[in-house]
Amino acid sequence: MVKHAFLITAYKDPAALLELLRCLDQNGVVYLHIDKRSALSNEALEALRQYPSVRLLSRKFKVRWGGLSHVKAILELCRAAVTDGKADRLHLLSGSDRPIVPTEAFRSFFEAHQSSEFLLHFPLPTPYWKGGGLDRLTLYHPLDLLDLRSPRQRAARDLLLRLQAKLGVHRRLDPLPPLFGASTWWSLTRDCVAHVLEQLDHHPGILRRLRMTHVPEEVLFPTLVMNSRFAQQVINDHLRYIDWNPRDGHNPAVLDLRDLDAIRSSGKLFARKLEHPTSTSLMKALDDLRRKDGKT
Repeated sequence: MVKHAFLITAYKDPAALLELLRCLDQNGVVYLHIDKRSALSNEALEALRQYPSVRLLSRKFKVRWGGLSHVKAILELCRAAVTDGKADRLHLLSGSDRPIVPTEAFRSFFEAHQSSEFLLHFPLPTPYWKGGGLDRLTLYHPLDLLDLRSPRQRAARDLLLRLQAKLGVHRRLDPLPPLFGASTWWSLTRDCVAHVLEQLDHHPGILRRLRMTHVPEEVLFPTLVMNSRFAQQVINDHLRYIDWNPRDGHNPAVLDLRDLDAIRSSGKLFARKLEHPTSTSLMKALDDLRRKDGKT
C-alpha cells in the first residue's frame, strides 16, 4: 500500500488546521511548518504538535509571501519527509487546503498511479504569466523584506520594479537549467523529491540565484523535475481545484458553498483556498459528502 506524507505550510487558523488533519488519510504522516511570525497561541501549537499523525512541527522561518523564505520552509519539510522514509508519496499543501474525495478513493487513485508525478507545469516564458514570467528572475524582488499586505510597501515594490525596468536591469539566468513554471502545490513521489534535494545539495548556486526573485517555489520544483529523469513520469496536473478568478479582493478566490458543484465535478483530489468564516458551510458540506461517499 502506498504510504502518504502531507507537507503543510500554514500561518493562521489552528481550528481549520486541525480540521484539515482530521480529513487527511490517518495512515499518513504530517510535516507542518507554521510561520515564525504567526500569532498562534502556545495552546494551539501544542494541540497541533500532539496530533497523532504530526511528526514535525517547525517554526524555523519567517515566511513572506513571494519570498525565498517559503521555499526554505518547503525544503525543510521535504528533507524531513525524505529522511524519515515513512512515505512513498509526498503532497505539498497549504493550511487552506481540503481533501475532496473519501480516503479510500484517495488511496486507490495513487495505488493506480504509483510512478506518476503530479505537477502542473509549463515552459518559460509563458503566456500564463505577465510578461512571460522571466522578469520574476531577471529583476530584483525584495519580497523577503516587504509585506505586500501593506499598501505602502506594495507601492514601494512597484516603484522599485519600474525603476529597474527604466534602468535596464537584467539579471543573468545562469546557473539555472532550462526554465519551467508551475503551481506551488504538487503530489510527487519521495524519489522525485529526493532528487530535487540532491540537485540543490550538489548545485547550491541554484538556491542562491533564487534570492530576491518573485515566488521562486513556482520555478524551482518544476525546473528541477522537468530537467530530470522523472520528467517522463510527470502528469501535467496538480490535482487541486483552484478558482483563479478574483473574488472579494482575493486571488485565488476563497471558496464558498456556491463552489460545491464545481468542486465535486472537477475530478480533483484537493480544493483551495478554504478559510473560516467564508468557507465554513462549504467545509461542512465537503466533509459530509466525503463521509457519505465513503460509505457507498
